[in-house]
Amino acid sequence: MIKYIALTIISAIATYLLKDTASSLNYSAYKDTLGALLNISSIIFAIIGAWIAIIYPRAIGRTFKGKNISVNSLNEADTDANYLSELVEIVMVSAIVLMAVLSLQFLAPIAKHLIMGNWIVHAKHTAFFVVSLLTLSQLYAVFRVILANYFFLNDLRKKNVDSKVDTLHQ
Repeated sequence: MIKYIALTIISAIATYLLKDTASSLNYSAYKDTLGALLNISSIIFAIIGAWIAIIYPRAIGRTFKGKNISVNSLNEADTDANYLSELVEIVMVSAIVLMAVLSLQFLAPIAKHLIMGNWIVHAKHTAFFVVSLLTLSQLYAVFRVILANYFFLNDLRKKNVDSKVDTLHQ
């Protein structure tokens, strides 16, 4: 949670420092960024969601079956739960970005006709803040995917080496 508060603070600082630039931007300036966010979020949402379902069917099965499990299975469950929580967080961030971008794309044309006077400047600052926050959040999610894959690969290699060493000792 702290990391997302930090991203919010960074977006707020960027909005404050770039308030003059943000005031001069209109919806068309954000259109490409929103399209990219929509595509990236959709891809990450789909891939990580499928990855969770395919790679962790035991963890999902334990959730729905509710049977008693062995100590070894409990250790695996803890490992799975830690890794799954990272993946689920990434899926949630991508889902929130998807919903926000879709909402922005729907509401922007309506807001153009409804917002008048001094509210236009505030709306432009808010738009800059929201788009920068969504962009930073999605960049962070992509970074987390890269890290998760890196650590997953390291764990897999370590287990393979340990298995080979165990085989040699027998």
